[in-house]
Amino acid sequence: MIFNFSTWLPESLSNKNYILRDIIAGTTIAMIIIPQSMAYAALADVSPVYGLYAALIPVGIAAFFGSSRYLATGPVAMVCLLTSVAITSLSAGDASLYIFYAIILAITVGVFQIILALLSAGKIFDTIPEHVLLGFTSAAALIISTSQLSKVFGMPKVSLGQLADIDLLLANSPINYEAFGLSILVLLIMYIIKYKFTKFMTLSNLAVFFAVLFSISYSLSQSYTGPIVGFITPGLPDFKIPDFGIFNGSLPMLIIHTLIIAFVGFMEAIAIAKQLYSKKPPKDSNGVELYKNPTPVDSNQELLGQGVANISSGISGSIPVSGSFSRSAVNEASGAYSGLSSIVTMVVVGITLLFATPLLFNLPQATLGIIVIFAVIPLIRVKEMSKLYFENKRLGIITWLTFASTLLFPILSIELYEGITTHIWTGIIFGFLIHVLFARKHITD
Repeated sequence: MIFNFSTWLPESLSNKNYILRDIIAGTTIAMIIIPQSMAYAALADVSPVYGLYAALIPVGIAAFFGSSRYLATGPVAMVCLLTSVAITSLSAGDASLYIFYAIILAITVGVFQIILALLSAGKIFDTIPEHVLLGFTSAAALIISTSQLSKVFGMPKVSLGQLADIDLLLANSPINYEAFGLSILVLLIMYIIKYKFTKFMTLSNLAVFFAVLFSISYSLSQSYTGPIVGFITPGLPDFKIPDFGIFNGSLPMLIIHTLIIAFVGFMEAIAIAKQLYSKKPPKDSNGVELYKNPTPVDSNQELLGQGVANISSGISGSIPVSGSFSRSAVNEASGAYSGLSSIVTMVVVGITLLFATPLLFNLPQATLGIIVIFAVIPLIRVKEMSKLYFENKRLGIITWLTFASTLLFPILSIELYEGITTHIWTGIIFGFLIHVLFARKHITD
C-alpha cells in the first residue's frame, strides 16, 4: 500500500490565492482551537496547558499524513471524556498520575491506529452500525454537558453521591452567582454570533473566540470572583518518550480503553472527512469551479494520519486527539484549500504558547464549561433517535438501549473482572452486542 504523504503541498503553494485562503482558514481555526483545547483538556481532567500542547504538533502531523483536505485534528470532546474515564481508572484516582496515563493512552491509541492502517483495515469502520453510534454519542454528549455544570455554577467538581444531599452540598460549596451569570451571558453571546450572523461567515465561525475575549475583559474589569484558569506555563512542550517502566495500572483495562478511544476517535474523524469530501467546490460568477475536487478520502491513510498524530501528541506530553466535526466544518467554510491551513493553525498555537499565555490567566473556568456545552449540545440527537424508532423499530430499540446503557453503566459501576468496571465505554460495546443479537434474530425470523 502506498500512502500519499504530501500530495497537497506543491498544489497549495502553486497559487498565492490558495495560500492566502489557507492562511485565513488556519488562523480562524487557531482562534477556535485555543480556547476549545483548554476546555477539552479540563474535560479530560488534566491542566488546560496540555490541551494547547495537543493543539500544536498533532494538528500539522495529521494534515501531512492524512488524505483529507479539510480535516482539523486536535482535542475533541468525546475522546477527552473517554480519556478522563480511562486515566481515572488506570491511576486508581491518583490525580498526580492523570497526565502520565493520558500520555500513555495517546501513544497506544496511535500505535494501534497505525497497525490498522498498515493492515489496510480501514474498511472495518464502515461496518460499525450508525444507529449504535447515534445512541452512544447522544448519551456521551449528555454526560459531557452535565459534567460541566460545576464550572457553570462556579463550584468544585461534584460527585453523584453529593447530589443526594443538596443542602449539605450547597452549604460546603455555595453557588457562585457571578460565575453562573457570566455563563448565561457567554452562552447568549455565542448563540447570537453563531446562529444570528450567518450572513457573515467569518464572524459566525469565531463565536467562541469573541466569547473568550468578552470573558477575559469582564474578568479584568469587574474583579471577577469566580474560578479562573490561572497561570499557564509558557513555552513549547518537552518532546520525549514517556517511561513505560513506571506503568502499574491494569493492562487489560489499558487495552480496552485504547481500543475504545481508537475506534470512537477515528469514527468521528473519518465521518467528517467523508462528509466534507462529498461537498462540491464553489464556483465563480462564470460557473467555473474555483478548484478541482479534493483528493478522495482514504480510510487507511486517515488511520495513518490519526495514528501518527496521536503518537506525536504523546511525545509532546499530551492527550489523545482526533478529527473535530466543528473545526473541520469551519475549516471548509473558511475557504481552506489544503492541509496547509492546519500548518498555519499549528504555528499560531505555537506563538500563543511562547508569548501569549499570560493573556489567558484571567479566563473564567465558567467560560470553558460553556464552550464545551455549546459544542456538544448538537450531538444530543433525541429527535433523530425518536424518528428512527418510528421508521424502524428494531434499529430504534437498539439505539435507545445503547443510549440508556451508556448513561446507566457509569452509575452502576459493575465489576466485570478484577480491576475492570463498567463505565461509559461499556455502553457502545453493549449496543454493538445487542445489534448483533437483533440482527441474528432478524435473519432467523
